[in-house]
Amino acid sequence: MPRQTNQLGRLQESLVLFKYMLHLFGCNDLKALSADLKDPALEGTNDEGESLLYHALVQHLYDLHISKEQLYEYDQNIIRHTKEINVRRTEKIQWKYYQYLSLLFTEVFLDKYFADRKALLNDINEFQENVFNFKPDTWHGVPPFEENDLNKLAFWCATGSGKTLLMHVNIKQYLHYAAKYRAPKLNRIIILTPNEGLSKQHLQELYLSDMQAELFSKNSGRMFQGKTIDIIDVNKLAEKDGDKTVAVDSFEGNNLVLVDEGHKGSGGEVWKGFRNTLTQQGFSFEYSATFGQAIAAASNATLKKALLAEYGKATLFDYSYRYFYNDGYGKDYRIMNMSTWDDQELLVMYLTAYLLCLYEQTLAFNRDANIKRRFLIAKPLGIFVGGSVNAVRTVRGRSVSDVVQILLFLQDFIEKRDIFTVYIKRLLDPSDGVKNSRGYSLFANAFGMTKEGLKLGKEMEHAQMVYDQVLRVLFHSEISGARLHVVKQKDGDGEIGLQVGNAEFFGVINVGDSDKLIKLCSENGFIAETREFGALSLFNHINDEDSNINILIGSKKFSEGWSSWRVSAMGLMNVGRSEGSEIIQLFGRGVRLKGFQFSLKRSSALDSSYQPGNLPKGLRDIETLNVFGVRAEYMDTFRKYLQDEGLPANEEVFESIHIPTINLLADKKLKIVRLKKGFEFKKAVTVHPMEALEGLTTIKLDWTPKVDALWSYGTRITEGESTSTGYLNKEHLCFIDWQRVFFAIEQMKNERNWYNMEISVEILRQLMMQHDWYELKIPKEGLEFRDFSKDVSRWEEITIALLRAYIDRAYKRCKGKWESKYMETVYIDANDPNFFEEYTVEVRRDKESWIEKLKELNEQIQSGHFEQDFAIEAPWIQALRFDQHIYYPLLCLKEKDSTGKRVLVDKNTNEPLIKISPVALNVGESTFVKHVRKYYNEHKEDTLKGKDVYLLRNESRKGIGFFEASNFYPDFILWVNNGVKQHVTFIDPKGIRNLQGLKDPKIQLFRQLQEEVQPSLGDPDIVLDSYIVSNTDYKDVSFWGPRPAFADSHVVFQHDDNYLDIVFKKILV
Repeated sequence: MPRQTNQLGRLQESLVLFKYMLHLFGCNDLKALSADLKDPALEGTNDEGESLLYHALVQHLYDLHISKEQLYEYDQNIIRHTKEINVRRTEKIQWKYYQYLSLLFTEVFLDKYFADRKALLNDINEFQENVFNFKPDTWHGVPPFEENDLNKLAFWCATGSGKTLLMHVNIKQYLHYAAKYRAPKLNRIIILTPNEGLSKQHLQELYLSDMQAELFSKNSGRMFQGKTIDIIDVNKLAEKDGDKTVAVDSFEGNNLVLVDEGHKGSGGEVWKGFRNTLTQQGFSFEYSATFGQAIAAASNATLKKALLAEYGKATLFDYSYRYFYNDGYGKDYRIMNMSTWDDQELLVMYLTAYLLCLYEQTLAFNRDANIKRRFLIAKPLGIFVGGSVNAVRTVRGRSVSDVVQILLFLQDFIEKRDIFTVYIKRLLDPSDGVKNSRGYSLFANAFGMTKEGLKLGKEMEHAQMVYDQVLRVLFHSEISGARLHVVKQKDGDGEIGLQVGNAEFFGVINVGDSDKLIKLCSENGFIAETREFGALSLFNHINDEDSNINILIGSKKFSEGWSSWRVSAMGLMNVGRSEGSEIIQLFGRGVRLKGFQFSLKRSSALDSSYQPGNLPKGLRDIETLNVFGVRAEYMDTFRKYLQDEGLPANEEVFESIHIPTINLLADKKLKIVRLKKGFEFKKAVTVHPMEALEGLTTIKLDWTPKVDALWSYGTRITEGESTSTGYLNKEHLCFIDWQRVFFAIEQMKNERNWYNMEISVEILRQLMMQHDWYELKIPKEGLEFRDFSKDVSRWEEITIALLRAYIDRAYKRCKGKWESKYMETVYIDANDPNFFEEYTVEVRRDKESWIEKLKELNEQIQSGHFEQDFAIEAPWIQALRFDQHIYYPLLCLKEKDSTGKRVLVDKNTNEPLIKISPVALNVGESTFVKHVRKYYNEHKEDTLKGKDVYLLRNESRKGIGFFEASNFYPDFILWVNNGVKQHVTFIDPKGIRNLQGLKDPKIQLFRQLQEEVQPSLGDPDIVLDSYIVSNTDYKDVSFWGPRPAFADSHVVFQHDDNYLDIVFKKILV
């Protein structure tokens, strides 16, 4: 029975459309769909112009409700749109996995929406009734979909996840399918923004994407509606025309509307009315980081339920902050909050800690150029945000606002060296300073660089030195006791600069009413004045590399339309519940990070395919956003929201320990294979498609799902009823528009840069007349004449799909045969990407025994006393030593117990307690190493006597991979050498349940190596082979065939006692 709906759910439990899309991909959640897609090496395209993510999807997914041919078409559309928005960009866009999936979901939805809206509606409602409403982890209060629900899509995107670029491609996707299905012409394309600042930002981004756009003006006489994109501040829309507003009815109803920061609309019915009016016959896309929070903050249960239903139906893709952070994107963070200002001494020390955090990060940035050059970290910037700028209250007998309160603190710090030296001394003492509710110092493990040189008995002298350095580095002043100057720019835009005496400006204030603030500052004893201070705006140039601004102060509104990579410390003063969405937006900006090779990831979460080498000192500190709340009511709510989402509040900190590796390669001569340098297939060979017919594996095209989507309204076409195998004959082909087919194949050829492929209309026609090279699975109705226009369009799509598959197969076959002639053997050397100098292990500080064990391991390795396996926390964390593996140690993690429950995580937040980079061996891999070690030790004096045996972990995306086997990087390389004869075997311990049977390219890799690669080497002293070591039991895949068939296909089972006997005996034979 469906779960009861008495209690309101959360948005993430109500996402019917998102779950429906996942269902089409055979998955229950995003984690399952993305498990094999997150490696950054999968970003971008291969030489053939196909997304590597497309190949990964096809390779790993099963129970798909979308055909491979459809996925290929969608992928090519995404690639084409991406190339178009990259034309003007110097840094070309390569989609992260979540961005690609978002675009792919959009492709699927729009194709179904325009092809048959009623069929899509029925399909979603059937899924909701029979699947979604029976899940225990979903909220079942979302009413059934109606047809007018389908023209509104929402994207729940974490700030910094790239929604602006997705928006540009979404426009192109909509226009593509509208043209394909001959939808009515649009009146306008409109981007709605919450303010003018964001409007201007969109205009700049659209220019970079080579898309024609302009800020909407009611006085514009532009005639070419529907082509140029109108960017409109939502505040300029109204029910009726006004001096500065335009009546929403004047736009008519057939518009494509894209709404940025849709959370603004979640709280206002007037705004939604405008959106609905604009899209009565049109379509809307909506994007926000804060849908969930805005709904949670709804004023009453009725409104909340309505919003849950609306966005549960509209949200096509959920990549909210919980996914973003857990994938390693963005900075780490620490969130702190003082609930009152009553304890002035504690408040001052707390704000001093803010300055020390900013100073520490600046020290790290200035000390090592690699932080900026290699890890793309921007110069640290501290920001203070007040709940109100000019609202006055009394503090210490003075009338102040939030901003003035911040300025009073800065003035005191600059003037009172002796007092603040004491505060600094206390903050550097691990047992003193600001303490949490459990009595622990919040900053006991902080300020590592600031503490350098601190000696026992010299604490006060060190604190004085630190104060002077903070004054010099952050405030550009060499003199304590000077006065803070608050200077409004004359004839400027209300900008206020901050400087100490006559030193250069260190800070800038960005508020709405600068005159009132200047007056308030004068009343509070500041040197406040209005004068010229240069032609350049301090705020507008704050992101310049040579900007001297270290502190930015503003109201909660200042960040609208503002974007920066610099934010490192954030002070939030008197921020209440009503500012929740703005604070989350600001927090999202603060955690943004370019990262190593523009990965957007913090260094502690880099994937194994990255090799940053030794991490600069202080990098982890500078990759952490420190949030200091002062009487910020919302911060406790926000912290609870993070914990509810399974994210850490991050009051705990991690300690990094480096574990060195010892390379044992020395003078060993171990062979590997690679393509000879200087050989270029494209320059040497012209590919003639007709020549590939002989011996080509049959192309199989399943058109059943496509036909199902188009025709099966109210019923399901099943394989047993009307599905058959057929082909397109002369009667079908004579109606084909061959120019359209030719241009589609030519486009594919150009996208892949296959300039050495010869095609023409006549060649394509000849190929289709010879139908023995393909097998077409299609309901018999699909080949009958019923609706001439739809029938011919379908046959053209089938023709294009078949020819794309054929051309792809023919080209790769020709390239593979040619390259196999020019492979060579080389010796592996110490610069091989499979070697690295050290592991970085991060352990949460309260796991003191783990930290001590890791330090002991480090000492054993450094001193040469690491002679056997070392348990850090048995059986979950250990280090292996096997001297036949070409380096040691091998760090291993066993992350789950026998029930599948994760063990090495915080039981409350699900946060990992330990992180290892490069990635540690998993259970299957470590078990394999132990088995090889045991076998070697038992047989080195008999079966393996006189043989040299070596093993090496083959790093994914960095080591040796095989494109013909679906970009496969086997986990290990095993050498069994007998004199000069080297047996090189690639071995991959893995589950095989999701592979495509014994003919899967990964399993058949051994044939490619033996039949194609090895004969081309001209080296009689090397033998190539491969094996899959299955940790899936035979009984679970026995339907593939009998055990001997698995052995013949080089598949052995890890649970069999004799599996290594089989492997080694076959190698030695």
